[in-house]
Amino acid sequence: MDKKIIVAAIVAILVIAGIGIYAITSDSKEKDSSYTLLAVANSEGSGLYIKENIFNERGGASAFYTDEGNGIYTVDESNKAAWGGLIFGTPGTTSIQHVQLRTIAEEYLGLNYTLYQENTQKNSQTVYYVPSVSNATAALSGGYPLDGGILWQPQYQAIVDSTTGGFTELALTNNLFPGHTCCVVAGSTSFIGANTEVTERFLAAYVKGALWVQSALADTGSDDYARLVEISKSKTSGLSEEVIKESLSTITYLYGNQGQDDPLTSLRTDIAALADSLQLEHTVEDLGFADSKAFADRFVNSTYLKAALEGVDKLDSAVTVKVAVITGDLHQIALHVAVENGYFNELGINVETSGATNGAGVAVALQNGTVVFGLLGAPPATSTIINGELIKA
Repeated sequence: MDKKIIVAAIVAILVIAGIGIYAITSDSKEKDSSYTLLAVANSEGSGLYIKENIFNERGGASAFYTDEGNGIYTVDESNKAAWGGLIFGTPGTTSIQHVQLRTIAEEYLGLNYTLYQENTQKNSQTVYYVPSVSNATAALSGGYPLDGGILWQPQYQAIVDSTTGGFTELALTNNLFPGHTCCVVAGSTSFIGANTEVTERFLAAYVKGALWVQSALADTGSDDYARLVEISKSKTSGLSEEVIKESLSTITYLYGNQGQDDPLTSLRTDIAALADSLQLEHTVEDLGFADSKAFADRFVNSTYLKAALEGVDKLDSAVTVKVAVITGDLHQIALHVAVENGYFNELGINVETSGATNGAGVAVALQNGTVVFGLLGAPPATSTIINGELIKA
């Protein structure tokens, strides 16, 4: 029998059996390895921690930044002496936390930002980083010569609340970069192009989860809030309820610009800014784009989210999709809420999650086709696409 006929027959059987389009497209050798940004997961929600003795010796909060009121802190060259020569842990060079620390060091303070290695001779004109401190256990282990670090919630909260390690809070990223885009929802470009209905329903369920989280956080005495805390605890093993509650209070859960005709306008602006500021192997011009705005307009696609917000019905046949998330990261709890509350199932989608240690790991899973959706930081999403030349104008 002709091979094309055999393949067509197999596809027909799979569809009739209700196995779903995902089973067909995810293994396609024809698909590219690019991905597209489809929604926002959260803004803010990370923090800088520091050894308490160093914090005190260098003059306390006023030496590191100026409190402008209303929760806004500014850092400038007058704060150089406090920051210079310190070693900070970051969760990876492509993480938004790493990018934010570099921004503080280079742009705000006028200091160098350099990898710390065993034989590094430190000087006061440099902020040093160790790019492999991705959880509280690593930070508190004593295995790194850390003076401080920057990390996402709830790992950050676990560090500053710990009775070991000697760390205290320096500042939340909310204070230093108010409203900044943090994690995003991405989808395999080949998958979403071939599976519009699945993508729209995936996003509709995700939005429902995000709105539920917003509502629960607005009433900390509600049953929904208690359930949110329990779900959060189950996704971040070994952390106390107090750490979870403190962490949740510092994260803003979103899907985009709520109430606007185009829900991803701010995300486009932030992605364009990242494309200009990240230290990358390639530029957007190398990819054929006129500028970073043109790149962001291509990389961010609000079409599917707009359709999801207009309302969708349940799929005719059940589909299973694989989604990569960062392990132990509360930034992405709205996805887990949507799973636990059955929002995906209501629309005919079964979600299987796989964990990654950081956003770069999620990006790799999307590139490799082992997942079709992923939640990751905006910087690793952007840097992977540009460095890998995964999209072209």
